[in-house]
Amino acid sequence: MRDNRVKIGAILLCGASFYASQSLAADPSVGGQIYSRNCTTCHGDDGRGTMPGVPDFTRGDALLKPNNMLAASIRSGKELMPAFQGLLSDKEINDVVAYLRSFR
Repeated sequence: MRDNRVKIGAILLCGASFYASQSLAADPSVGGQIYSRNCTTCHGDDGRGTMPGVPDFTRGDALLKPNNMLAASIRSGKELMPAFQGLLSDKEINDVVAYLRSFR
């Protein structure tokens, strides 16, 4: 009886993990739409930046940071960049990070 409960628990845990990973999987096409609405004024349609001090996502070290650091910058903002915490969900922020990776 105990073995069956352990097996059932393991199956449920695996299923929950799979569901969670699917719901949080980043979608760069959705990220591109969010980027177009919120980021192009400063970062440009092409990711090169439209003003001094804005990172050029097509070169340099801007995208050498891990995804969690890029997401933290989007959440918290940087210098003149507004914070998007509360405006974008974690999923949407991950979608934007996935889109940013397409500039390299």
